[in-house]
Amino acid sequence: MTIDARNPEGQALSPADRSRMIGEALRQAARVSRFSNPNKSGIRTIRAQKRRDIVTPLLFLFLFAIPSVASAVFFGLYLSDRYVTEAKFALRPAIGGAEKAAPDQIGTSSSVPAQMIAQDSMIIGEYIKSRPMIETLERTLPLRQMFSRDTIDRYSRFDPEKPIEKLVRYWGDRVHVSVESSGLIQVAVNAFDPDEALALNRAVLAESERLVNQLTAKARNDALAESEREMKRAEERLTKLHLAVRDLRNRDGVLDAQKANDTNLKMIAEIRSQRIGLAVKLSLLQRDLRDDSRSIQDLKAQIAQLDETIARIEREAANQDPDQRRVLSATLTRFEELDAERKTAEKYYAATIAARERSRMIADRQIEFFSMIVEPVRAESAQQPRRTLFIAISVALSALAFGGAVVARKLLA
Repeated sequence: MTIDARNPEGQALSPADRSRMIGEALRQAARVSRFSNPNKSGIRTIRAQKRRDIVTPLLFLFLFAIPSVASAVFFGLYLSDRYVTEAKFALRPAIGGAEKAAPDQIGTSSSVPAQMIAQDSMIIGEYIKSRPMIETLERTLPLRQMFSRDTIDRYSRFDPEKPIEKLVRYWGDRVHVSVESSGLIQVAVNAFDPDEALALNRAVLAESERLVNQLTAKARNDALAESEREMKRAEERLTKLHLAVRDLRNRDGVLDAQKANDTNLKMIAEIRSQRIGLAVKLSLLQRDLRDDSRSIQDLKAQIAQLDETIARIEREAANQDPDQRRVLSATLTRFEELDAERKTAEKYYAATIAARERSRMIADRQIEFFSMIVEPVRAESAQQPRRTLFIAISVALSALAFGGAVVARKLLA
């Protein structure tokens, strides 16, 4: 349906007049609509303010966009690949050589305490990161050249002109050592070439094994030397007591014939009892040891000395003059004291001989072994840096920083 618009005179309107009338009607309708809904005016004001806000885009740019792109470029493209080679080993005791035992009567231990292996494991873990390890590796491998090639990024590259103290600190980032409570030692070496990582790991393991052997050899030799020193001191003490007893007999003689006879009989009985004990011990030792061993020779010498003492006492008893009464009671008391000390010294000397033999047997065998659990192998792909993880963390931190800045700005506004 069409409306035929006319002017007041009743004539039809021209197209130009009709267009003017339509435009005027639309403007009036717009004014009425604007004043009838005031919320639309507020919305337009907010939109205008948003169009004029340039702080939020800047925050997005500097707190999120640029850091995210920079982290993606740095971690994803710039950092060089690092190849990791892992190995696992443990220090294992020899069978029958590492059971825990308390010290014996002479202050030595007949076996290796279990704590020794735990201590050696900790020593190996610290030695791998130490300067002596670096110096040993530099004698066999071009360590500085491995970490200073031009193909390595500047952030991870080592300056070969820096002193060894800096190289030790840098080496701490290239090797990781963990010692578990079970005694298992894990060594992980990362380098910028898979073959170099494998060579470094093998060199570290070889030097660690050498140190283990050195530590155990030193412990065995120290134990043997200490037992020999203790045996020598016991032998000197026993010799002094024998000389003191002999000098006392030669100087003072005996008190009377009856007492001398009783004393001689008692001494002969005690000496023969000692000789029987030594003979039994000699028989037992001859089953396990050679006749030319030190312990066998010492026992034979003691038995011969006891035989000589018995023969001498018997000769003196047979030739003694009944009228001789030259020994005082104090001399007899002193003789008994020396005899008691001599018995104690002989027991202690026998214990030192046994301890020395145990130390010698321990020194002749390896008491702990470097046992390889997982052999190092050549890495087929780079495991470090963990690019995806680092980029994701950087993006998350950037988003958190941007969101925090926006919230703080609204609260302050």
